[in-house]
Amino acid sequence: MTDAYQTLGVGKNATEEEIKKAYRKMASQHHPDRGGATAKFQEIQSAYETLTDPVKRQQHDNPNPFGAQRGPNGFEFHFGGGGAHDVNDIFSQFFRQGGSQGTAQRQPRKNKDLRINLQITLASTLADQSKTVSVQTTKGDRFNIDVAIPQGVGHGTTIKFSQQGDNMFDTLLRGDLYVILNVIPDTRYEIYGFDLVANIEINSIAAMTGTDQEVVGLDDRVFLIKIPVGCQFGNKFRIQGQGLYRMNTQLRGDLVVNVVIKTPALSEEQLNILRNINIT
Repeated sequence: MTDAYQTLGVGKNATEEEIKKAYRKMASQHHPDRGGATAKFQEIQSAYETLTDPVKRQQHDNPNPFGAQRGPNGFEFHFGGGGAHDVNDIFSQFFRQGGSQGTAQRQPRKNKDLRINLQITLASTLADQSKTVSVQTTKGDRFNIDVAIPQGVGHGTTIKFSQQGDNMFDTLLRGDLYVILNVIPDTRYEIYGFDLVANIEINSIAAMTGTDQEVVGLDDRVFLIKIPVGCQFGNKFRIQGQGLYRMNTQLRGDLVVNVVIKTPALSEEQLNILRNINIT
């Protein structure tokens, strides 16, 4: 495998700014429009994409990590976490590695794609929303993009903006911009599909005699739950339509309330009263 650091002439500890500077210099020298070799220019472009993408750079520095499996033609397939992969990247890698005999190497069709992470709260997914993100290209151009986020969006959802990515080379089509949504968890709930699960604690006396208990929904609405006499540990109560939305629909999951029973510390007098109760 070609070493991306050697291709750009930088050290393994090079910063992103040092990599960009080396890339501009090498790409300018070897650009096909200036008489450079297409294969060399592709190699420089590939090295730059590798070293400016944290996931690809880590894979380059640590080839075949745990969780990666190598298939035909040397491709690596990763399961579980990891960044999004553009299908065009896979095919361009295929051609670079000579996967098809007699296929001529081709000049890249567009500039580099850009990716931005955008954080939103879990509660904000209950409604349509709009966020503005700031984008900076390799050239240093900066501009804002308004991101329309639909109701019910999930963690990791990616929104594509065609031809809003990098613009390093005027002779190439502009890259695309991908905005990746990171939904911040709400520690009050666990998520199961589109249902939210919350725990409420009651003491064992209240479980035996029955009580009323308040629970707060994701949108801060307060619901009153009637705990029946003789409630058992793990009993569940379901509040319909108070979970998460399915994206692009009005279908909504439920809020499931789990009862957790705690045993209180009693005085000796209270314990004696309990001991004298005849329970059959």
